[in-house]
Amino acid sequence: MKKKFLVSGLTCLLSLSHHAVRAETATLEQITVEETAVAEQSLAAPKETIALDQEPVRPDTLSEALKDIFYVELLKDGSYNAEPYIRGRGTKGVPVYLEGMRLNAGHNDSTNLLSMIDVGSVDVYRGANASTLGMGAMSGAVVAKFAEPTFGKTDAFGASGFMNVQSGLFSESGLSTSMGAEVFNDRFSFSLSGGVSDFMGYEDGNGDEVLHSGYEMSNYNGAAAVKVSDDSYAYLRYMKIEADSEDPFSRYQNGGVWLYTDRPNDDGKYYFVGYRDASLGGLKDVDVQLYGNDLHYDVNTNREATPSEMNQLYRESETRGGKVSAKKALDDHLLSFSTGYSKMDITNGLRKFNMATKTWGDWTNAYGISGGDISSYALNAADDFTYDKAFFNLSGGYEHVRRNVDSNINTSALAKLVPAALLDQIRQEDTHEDDNLFSAGVIAGYKFCSAFVPYVKLSNATRTPYFNEAYGNNPGNGSQIPNQTLDNETVWGADLGADGKLGAFYYTSALYYQKYSDYIELVNTGFKTTAGLPIKQFINLDDAEIYGAEAMVGYNLGGDRFVEASYLYTYGENETYDQPLAYIAPQKLTVAVGQRRELGLNWRIEEMMVDNQDRISKINGETPTAGYALTNLSISYAFDQWAWAKKTVVAFDLNNVFDCEYREHLDRVSSTAWYLPDDPGVNGLLSLRVQF
Repeated sequence: MKKKFLVSGLTCLLSLSHHAVRAETATLEQITVEETAVAEQSLAAPKETIALDQEPVRPDTLSEALKDIFYVELLKDGSYNAEPYIRGRGTKGVPVYLEGMRLNAGHNDSTNLLSMIDVGSVDVYRGANASTLGMGAMSGAVVAKFAEPTFGKTDAFGASGFMNVQSGLFSESGLSTSMGAEVFNDRFSFSLSGGVSDFMGYEDGNGDEVLHSGYEMSNYNGAAAVKVSDDSYAYLRYMKIEADSEDPFSRYQNGGVWLYTDRPNDDGKYYFVGYRDASLGGLKDVDVQLYGNDLHYDVNTNREATPSEMNQLYRESETRGGKVSAKKALDDHLLSFSTGYSKMDITNGLRKFNMATKTWGDWTNAYGISGGDISSYALNAADDFTYDKAFFNLSGGYEHVRRNVDSNINTSALAKLVPAALLDQIRQEDTHEDDNLFSAGVIAGYKFCSAFVPYVKLSNATRTPYFNEAYGNNPGNGSQIPNQTLDNETVWGADLGADGKLGAFYYTSALYYQKYSDYIELVNTGFKTTAGLPIKQFINLDDAEIYGAEAMVGYNLGGDRFVEASYLYTYGENETYDQPLAYIAPQKLTVAVGQRRELGLNWRIEEMMVDNQDRISKINGETPTAGYALTNLSISYAFDQWAWAKKTVVAFDLNNVFDCEYREHLDRVSSTAWYLPDDPGVNGLLSLRVQF
């Protein structure tokens, strides 16, 4: 079967998925190409889009959705608490958005409170993208988008739905289930969905239980939409998520007793109301959205002794905002713009357990901030255009950020924990700052032929410090002290690469360089608390650089079969102190062979080879990791119409087949580095998805 495509020059490159059929094919001019089950990917495109319903097994979590993107790693506090890492940065440089609302503006761990049940696609960006997304997009970004509502062709109501079941096997045991249904006609659409997960924890490659690695979560979602015209609709959406998890990497010893943290009551509520129109007043893809978000976290410190209670800290935030975006086609130009406003208020509380009386003390504010807010107004614009075989994208952004923080630094209390040499840095100062942040981006490329499409990208971004970076908001054990004089962090980035396709062979590549000024880094001060814990602090590095390479080559073995190899290399240098930056991923080579079909058999065999990482930050107290190689297998079968089921998929994944004992370098370690658990041994996942 053949298909015709006509698209703008910015997406002129062959856009492929990692091993899938999920992206569009695009060229500068109208051509006819054979439809294939194996598509190609382009690193020159501003983003890669993951269509979740086209995955062999629909992911339950954001980390599952991103795990097969070869240039994305994960920073972990455990199986549940994982955040995306792109080009040397985690959520300090990789913002995560749900539609137009940023989730990690004040909580770097809020990315976990994101249900994927009703998410239709995920856009993944590389490099600085503040000119189109706003503050925080220093090295990449992730944008989750809800699935579009379904409308029928008549006034008679129809229905559709799904059921997912996943069971962990071998070293990881647990169960995850979710269900959803949608009722619709030509005017209205209503949907309701929900799910629960309960995982007991895991065993490492030696078969030893990893303490405090279990988690459970539940969520439900509701949405309603009404069609206003043939190409427009208004909608309402609500989502609620609750989670109870522990942090296996937080375990440390104090006075002969092991301590650890858990989060028994993470709670997230999300509200959306909006209007979308494919064509309005000469504009395209008009999107008007108001949103809200309420987050609550409990971060408790417990003892592996009796009594187990020690400290309890909660953090709460309330975010309200809105966003408007649209596009305008003018000859060979596609103009786009967006503007938005958001405000987040944050509060916290702390109480301590009295060992003598066996009772809890009164709630007070935690050391750091008693409350604060951050508000932002943003305006972003871009122009995609072509000239002969050349394609360009120009973008620019402005963001006004206001920070107001009420300090709760208790110097007298910390004097019992922190050496006198550091006390002059601990002072109670409120923050009232206004920042005007500008950003820009340029993409330029030329299609010499289908086999060689070189491109270059230039971009920059700036961000303000996070609350926890400036105020060290923790339960008060003194292991992190504040730095209320932190400056804004700025990055300038450059990409140089090429993409192409020659017959069954395809490739994509990128060399990138990121130059940071006032890089915000967590360092070890060289002092210890009276309990013997290393004291750390966020500081500005005058200069830092991160550069690396991303590359993938593939060969279409015939329609639905493929072989691919991908390579990832990242280098980070702290030029201020002439030593490596902390938490830089080791180089990685992945080789995979598989088959991808809409219906029928899908399979994949993957060998992932990860180098050791001994280029570590001494001032951070980072720990080196050894290299390892993992073999992963996956197989699934998609059945067509079967009784009342429109489609049924049965899948089996087997990871770490040879039971390798290993630890990912980006897994977070305790402040003492006394307890570094290995990742799971051989583990599997049995999945069933039914669409009806």
